[in-house]
Amino acid sequence: MDGSGEARRPAGPGPAVTCMERAFPRTIAALDELFDFVREFFRASGLETADPSSVDLILEELFTNLVKYNETGQHPIEVGLRCRGDVVEMVLRDRDVEPYDVTRAPAVDVAARVAAGRPGGLGLHLVRCMAESLTYEYRDRTSTITATARLGG
Repeated sequence: MDGSGEARRPAGPGPAVTCMERAFPRTIAALDELFDFVREFFRASGLETADPSSVDLILEELFTNLVKYNETGQHPIEVGLRCRGDVVEMVLRDRDVEPYDVTRAPAVDVAARVAAGRPGGLGLHLVRCMAESLTYEYRDRTSTITATARLGG
């Protein structure tokens, strides 16, 4: 990802845009900009009538976790979106960081957490419930998280 925010246009028939990439400052304040990026991607990909809420929630939780738990990171977080039919693939890349494998986070006992009255701690649980797939790769001090979500489902 080059962080330019440029859309790549496929040759031939199909959606006008299938992939967009952009880099975001590693701050929670960048979430509004991230949501605007999702809306821009949906418009450019011909998905104006699709509900982006699952993509928003998955990206918000993953992005927030990178900001909060990869505290040594100094570089912007790169986000890529790709449309494949009714599936949106989200890729978050965090460079020059220690590993932070979101796929290894322990399962959450939701009932116990609610009964104890403890707020928070359910973000990755929600991502696991909403995403069709969630993978993690760490190579050359770069964390890459890939999640997919089916639209309308």
